[in-house]
Amino acid sequence: MRKYRLTFYPLFFSIMIFLSVSCVQEEGIGGNSSIEGVLVEKYYNKDFTVFQFERPAKGENVYLQFGNSNLADEDVETSYSGNFKFEYLWNGDYTIYYYSDDTSLETADDIEIVHEVSIGKTQSFNIDTLYTYKALDWNDGTSKIKGMVRLINYKNESTPDNLIIKDVTPAQEQEVYLTYNDEDFYVDRIRTGSDGLFVFPDLIIGKYTVYVYSEDVSGNSTADIVVSVDVEITEMGQVVTIEDELLIEKI
Repeated sequence: MRKYRLTFYPLFFSIMIFLSVSCVQEEGIGGNSSIEGVLVEKYYNKDFTVFQFERPAKGENVYLQFGNSNLADEDVETSYSGNFKFEYLWNGDYTIYYYSDDTSLETADDIEIVHEVSIGKTQSFNIDTLYTYKALDWNDGTSKIKGMVRLINYKNESTPDNLIIKDVTPAQEQEVYLTYNDEDFYVDRIRTGSDGLFVFPDLIIGKYTVYVYSEDVSGNSTADIVVSVDVEITEMGQVVTIEDELLIEKI
């Protein structure tokens, strides 16, 4: 009876297993490639019409999907400089996404911003700078508008054709109104101090109108008239002082 040696089988099976693993390799963890980039936050006013400033997106989550996966397979948190990196990836197709305010204003919820990336074997892929968008309200800034309101008092015997000034004093406890970017309704209302001064703090970049109400001493109407001044803030941290005093009149 003949005997056969079977010592070649372990080597044969090793080759088959290696080929099998090589054929089914998919995107994911385990390779020598990487994807990195920088995430930057861009800030606008609430309707995204006026750019405010940008800064590195610190501590924001960035997500990675492998191939045709419908789930976030990996996520990292950006550093203080907005940098992020996914390491030890196989070559293949990946989806990177993160969340942002909706600049189209179609929804109040955050939306996903998605980027598709294809990397090769042993490749360090730099996706460069990515942007997320944030909305600020009018009082989320660091700028100020300052000014003064004075009251012109006329003597009781004054008439529209013969106005006789009694005195001019700081307008104390006078209501001062503020509108932002031509909105129909005021966004803030404050009162002057005992010295007639007022300050609107914490303002963002944009166009403002400051106004007060005054008596109509012309005699044309019993309704108050509006005394206003337009002001524009062009940078964060700016202090704008209204040079011309707001003058209101009273008989």
